[in-house]
Amino acid sequence: MNTEKDFSPLTPNIVRALNDKLYEKRKVAALEIEKLVREFVAQNNSTQIRHVIQILASEFALSQHPHSRKGGLIGLAACSIALGKDSGLYLKELIEPVLTCFNDSDSRLRYYACEALYNIVKVARGAVLPHFNLLFDGLSKLAADPDPNVKSGSELLDRLLKDIVTESLFLIKPNYNIHLTLKLKM
Repeated sequence: MNTEKDFSPLTPNIVRALNDKLYEKRKVAALEIEKLVREFVAQNNSTQIRHVIQILASEFALSQHPHSRKGGLIGLAACSIALGKDSGLYLKELIEPVLTCFNDSDSRLRYYACEALYNIVKVARGAVLPHFNLLFDGLSKLAADPDPNVKSGSELLDRLLKDIVTESLFLIKPNYNIHLTLKLKM
C-alpha cells in the first residue's frame, strides 16, 4: 500500500489503522469512517460518499495486502451502517468488493467478508433484492467452505436473506391481492 497516496477524505490516521494487523485498530478506523460518512449524509454530499466507498473498495478491500483487505471490508460495512436507509443507493459499490473477497484463500478474510456483507444486508434490508442473484451465488460458494467459522457465518447471512425475502413477499402480497380484486370487479 502506497502510504504517500492521497486518500482524502480519509485521514492518514484512518488509513494507517485500516492497514493495521490488529482488529481493534481497524475497528477504531471503521468507527471514524462511520462518523465521516454520517457527516456526508447530513450534508447530502453523495460525491464524497461515493469517493469514500470507491477508496475503501479499490485501495483496501481489493488490495494485495490481507490486513488492508480486512480494513476495507470493515470500512465498507461502516459506510453502510452510516448510510442507513440510504445504503440502497450505493449497494452495487458496497457489495461487489465484498463478494470478491469470498474467493480469498485466507479463511479469516472470507469470514470477515461474510460478516461485512451481513452488516450491509442487515442495514439495506429489501433494497438488496435486486442484487439477490449475486448474493445467492456468493453464498452458495461459502455454504461448502471447509472452514467451520466461514460456513457458520454464511448460514447466518443465509437466514438473514431468507427473512428479508419473506418480509418482502409479505409486503407485496397484500398489494397483489388488491390488484386481483380490482381486476375481478371490473
